[in-house]
Amino acid sequence: MPSPFRIASALACGALLGALEAPTGILAVASANGDEIAGSAVFIDKNSTAITLAEAVPEGQANVEVVVHGGLRRSARVVARDPRSSAVLLRVADPPADLQPVPLADSRRLQVLDRVWSAGNATDAIMLDGAASISRGVVSGLYELPEGEPAVRGRGGRVLASWNGPAIETDAAINDGNQGGALLDDAGRLVGLTSRAQARERRLPLCVPLARILDGLDLPPAQAAPATSGAAWRRIASAAAPSLGLVYMQRPRGPGNPDGVGRPPRLLGEAAASERDRLATWWEQYWHQQQVFYTDQPICALSLGDDLLLTSASNLHGGATDGRLLLPAGDIACTVLGRDLPLDLALLRCERAHGLPVAELASAGPGLGDEIVLMGRHRGGGSWTATLGCISATERRRAQSRLALLQTDARANYGSLGGPLIDASGRVTGLCVLLGPSDERPWLINSGVAMAVDAARIAAALPAMRAGRTFERPPILGLGVVLRPRDGRLQILSVTPGTGAEAAGLQQGDVLRTVAGTQATSPDAISRILLKRRPGERVEVVVARGNADVTVQVELREFTP
Repeated sequence: MPSPFRIASALACGALLGALEAPTGILAVASANGDEIAGSAVFIDKNSTAITLAEAVPEGQANVEVVVHGGLRRSARVVARDPRSSAVLLRVADPPADLQPVPLADSRRLQVLDRVWSAGNATDAIMLDGAASISRGVVSGLYELPEGEPAVRGRGGRVLASWNGPAIETDAAINDGNQGGALLDDAGRLVGLTSRAQARERRLPLCVPLARILDGLDLPPAQAAPATSGAAWRRIASAAAPSLGLVYMQRPRGPGNPDGVGRPPRLLGEAAASERDRLATWWEQYWHQQQVFYTDQPICALSLGDDLLLTSASNLHGGATDGRLLLPAGDIACTVLGRDLPLDLALLRCERAHGLPVAELASAGPGLGDEIVLMGRHRGGGSWTATLGCISATERRRAQSRLALLQTDARANYGSLGGPLIDASGRVTGLCVLLGPSDERPWLINSGVAMAVDAARIAAALPAMRAGRTFERPPILGLGVVLRPRDGRLQILSVTPGTGAEAAGLQQGDVLRTVAGTQATSPDAISRILLKRRPGERVEVVVARGNADVTVQVELREFTP
C-alpha cells in the first residue's frame, strides 16, 4: 500500500505536467559567436518583454537572437540591466502570436520544500528540438549569498556567475543552457531565474528570486501567491530542525582538501596560443578536482541531549579534535569523545549543556522506497535546508564489511555529512555519513547517491562512543589474505594469522586464479563474491603455485585486518 506521501507526490507531478504541457514562454538565447550554449530567457507579458540573466547575455551585448517554441528565431534588444541581481530586460521583435507569457508569482512567499520546476534550454533543448526541458525538485534552501564570495568558475576558469544577495536553492536539475531560464512553482508560475551560481559549502543550484529581479528592473511586483505544495514535509522538517546544530571544527592540518592539482596561473584567454592545449588540460583537471573538494566549513551535528552531539566522522578531516557549537547566544567549545569509523560516526561532547532538543531516533529502520527528507543547516545557523528523496538501497557495504549502510537519492554534499534523514513520522531514521561506499573511488557530491547509518545501528554504537572508545576498522568476512595486483594477476602478498587462508595452507607468492568458481580479476570482485557468504562457509580457491595449480577449501572467518 503506497504511503500518503507517495500518493500526494504523484498527484502533484501529474497536475503540473498538465500546466506545463506546452511552455511556449521559455526562450533560448543564442550565443554571440555561435560556438557555445548561451542560455535561456522567459517571456513575461504581451508587450514582447522577456527577462534573463547576464550569464546568458553578458555585459556589452546590446542585441541578441532568441529561439522560441518550435524553433523560430527572433531578434531581441537589451532594454535594461540590473547589476545587483544580474537581471537583463529584453524586448523581442515580432513575437509569434501563440507565444504565451509565463504567469508570475511572488517569490517572497516561497518556503523550503515547496515543489518547483526548472525549465529552459538545457543542453540546447529548445534550439535543437523546439521545446524547453523541465526538471522537478523542491526549494531546498532560502538564504543570502553574501557579498565577497569568490565568483563561481567552470571549465577553463571561466566565470559562471557573480551575483549575490537573496537566493533560492533547489535540488531540481540546472544544466548548461538553463542559465537565465525559469524556476516555476507547482502551478507553472515564474518565481525566479535559474543560475549556475552555488553556495561554496552546498554546491546545489541557486536561482535569483523573481521579486529581486522585478524590483531591480523597475517592473511591477508579482501579486499571486506561489503554490505551496510542501506543507506536510515542511511541518515534519521544521519540528526536527531545532535538534540540528552547526559546529565548526578546528582543523590543524588545513581544510582537508586533497593534495592535487594547483590552480593554473592564468586563464585560457590570457595564454599564448602555443600553451593553450596544455593549459586547457590543466584547467579541466583543476575544475574537476574543485567539484569534490572538502571545504573548511561548519558541519551538521545532531543533538543527543545534555552536552552530546552526533556527527559524521568524515567531518573530522584535517586532524580535527576540537571545535565549537555555533549558537545565537554564544559559541560552546566541544571535543571529540568517541568514534566508530566503520560506521563513520563521531560523538562530540560540549563543555556544558547546549540546550538543543533531543533528536528522536526511529525504533525501526526504513524500508526500500520510503520517502525521507535530508536536513542540514546553512552557515551561521540561521536557516535549515532540506532535500527530498527516498531510501534507494538498504544493503550497501564498504569493501568486505558486513555492516550494511542505507543509500538515499536525496541530493547530498559535504555540508550534508552529519545531517539527519527524517521519516514521515518526524523521527531520525538515519544520519548521512558518506557520499559513496568506496574510499578509493569517491562519488561526486549531489549525484543522487549518498550513504547513511540507520537509527538502530546508531543506537547500538552509542554506548561505546559515550565511554570514549574509538573503533578504527570494521571486522570483515574474507579469506585472510592481502593481495597485490601484478602483471594482470592477483598475488598473495601475505596471509593473516588465525584465518581460513592460513588453515588451508595458502602461501605468500601464490597467484589467485578463482574463488568459488569465479575468476579472480580484482580485489573488489572477490569482496563482492564473499559478501554473499556467511561465516563458517567453505569456498573453493584455486591458486597457481610454481608450475602447478593448487585447489584448497578455505573456511570464511570474520577478522579485523
